[in-house]
Amino acid sequence: MLTLHQLNTPKKIGTIPAKVVKHHWLHLKISSMIQTDKKKKSKSFEWLLLLYLICPQITAQGQNKTTANTEPIAGLILPPNFSSSIIADKLGHARHIAITPQGDIFVRLSQPVNGKGTLVLHEQDGTAATTNGFGNFGGTGIAIKNGYLYTSSNEEVFRYKLNEKNEVIDAANPERIVTGLIDRGQHETKSLVLDNEGNLYVNIGAYSNSCQVQDRTPGSKGRQPCNILDSAGGIWMFRADKKDQSYADGIRYATGLRNVVGLDWNQQLNQLFVMQHGRDQLHDLFPDMYSIQQSSELPAECLYALKKGDNAGWPFIYYDPLQHKKILAPEYGGDGKKEGSNEYIDPVAAFPAHLAPNALLFYTGKMFPERYRNGAFIAFHGSWNRAPEPQAGFYVVFQPFENGKPSGKWEVFADGFSGSAAKTNSGRADHRPCGLAQGPDGSLYVSDDNKGTIYKIGYNAKTVALKPVAAAKAASAKPTAKAVKTEATTAKVASKPVTTTSFRTSFTGGKKLYTQYCLSCHQEDGGGVPNMNPPLIKTSYVQGDKTRLISVILTGLSRQKIDGETYTNVMAPYNFLNDKQIADLLTFIRNDFHNKASAVTPAEVKVVRAKK
Repeated sequence: MLTLHQLNTPKKIGTIPAKVVKHHWLHLKISSMIQTDKKKKSKSFEWLLLLYLICPQITAQGQNKTTANTEPIAGLILPPNFSSSIIADKLGHARHIAITPQGDIFVRLSQPVNGKGTLVLHEQDGTAATTNGFGNFGGTGIAIKNGYLYTSSNEEVFRYKLNEKNEVIDAANPERIVTGLIDRGQHETKSLVLDNEGNLYVNIGAYSNSCQVQDRTPGSKGRQPCNILDSAGGIWMFRADKKDQSYADGIRYATGLRNVVGLDWNQQLNQLFVMQHGRDQLHDLFPDMYSIQQSSELPAECLYALKKGDNAGWPFIYYDPLQHKKILAPEYGGDGKKEGSNEYIDPVAAFPAHLAPNALLFYTGKMFPERYRNGAFIAFHGSWNRAPEPQAGFYVVFQPFENGKPSGKWEVFADGFSGSAAKTNSGRADHRPCGLAQGPDGSLYVSDDNKGTIYKIGYNAKTVALKPVAAAKAASAKPTAKAVKTEATTAKVASKPVTTTSFRTSFTGGKKLYTQYCLSCHQEDGGGVPNMNPPLIKTSYVQGDKTRLISVILTGLSRQKIDGETYTNVMAPYNFLNDKQIADLLTFIRNDFHNKASAVTPAEVKVVRAKK
């Protein structure tokens, strides 16, 4: 398919003003009917655009062949004849969801709201209202199986008995099925799924990026053996009906998985499938081996089909989607080219790096066209660590399957969650897809853990109306090196600091250090990533007490509230930097991004370091 951004934008077509042409440019896609001959291509384009602008009722009839449907209520970009709506909003940080045959929706919240970590919604007439809530613990995992509702905190798994209407009978007294699971504040969520034989599968994410001796520290070697794998970095299997199980009662079903948030049981194959979050910071940690661009493109986010005893290879290898190979990790002697051992399983499908796959769902409904049956939907939460390259993701993709195996290329199914191309490129999306569920009628539900929104996506083969909306246009345009600047980009220096020679030297040196060590998390404009990495723009931490700020660099930061907001990503200590480097880095941060604070000196860093 040839899209309009691949052609030169026309300044004017006939009597149609350039302003109108440019406005509609972002909404159109031209089908493969356009001939490759340049002259014929141009002529075909002009006629098609004229028809679209002047006679929308005519072009809409052929919509399923020529363009995506942009639905006005939810602002999502979908394939032809699909529609979407927002049925609930502002629920809290809505993670995974489960839907009963009666159409009630259970929503897990990462943090309880008013003392309730699981919400119950009832859908009627296009909206879903909260009817109940229970469980004073936050978390992610939720599933319905054989008359029970299963939920997880970050350390335990519970189940609630359901009545004949699939309503929770005794919300105040759940059975505790698993307890004592490790939670070190990094990759701590416990996603879960059940098979058909009474087994429960729980992800226990690795509390590390790559099992270094010093986590996320440049040049630090990998632990050998990686002791994290004893209690994390894999999938554990427990009985679904046995109370108070611990590690000793479970089985390490599969290992070598850094973190799995999205997982599902493939009923066609009777097999577990998982989506792994790949490692970060190849350039930051090994700048001599990897460029910034390579770091943004490596490694792949991988879909694995698991069997008991499988090893996916983390932290010893990663999957390179460009070379289509398992590559030995630099922490364990790799150089970006050496291949990893064949003892580690291959992924069955690979996706772009750092997009954070947070949900996996095999579609078994009958509402959608046949091609979707038994295929996989994947919700990508979106990246935060591709900078200075544009961020990407914030969409739901579809991976076709045939005979139980991926067949053909994956495709973006639902886009527009971020709100705009600028918000996608900056990583500051309005909405982040997190959970997926299939409704009793075959509809697809998507949860967003940024603003607590629940979307419902349906299909109607007779849909013909085309209603473009500004909120949806080009919301996840393919990232380019010349990404659209965001509003936060204006957070650059508004007024020049005092420019003594020593200050200029420190500021310049600090800028280089920021680019190498900080930019991938806090972004080029210092705006950070909501709920994940704190902004550096006029915050009390940046402009306030220098001693506290120096301590952050020396000791790291985890789940700290900054000006009323909590940020979940772990910042490793940067105490390997010398006193002057830390002083330069903080001087730059305190005098860029609209900040105007005093410089930090090596002597001040030395005093704080001595107390650690």
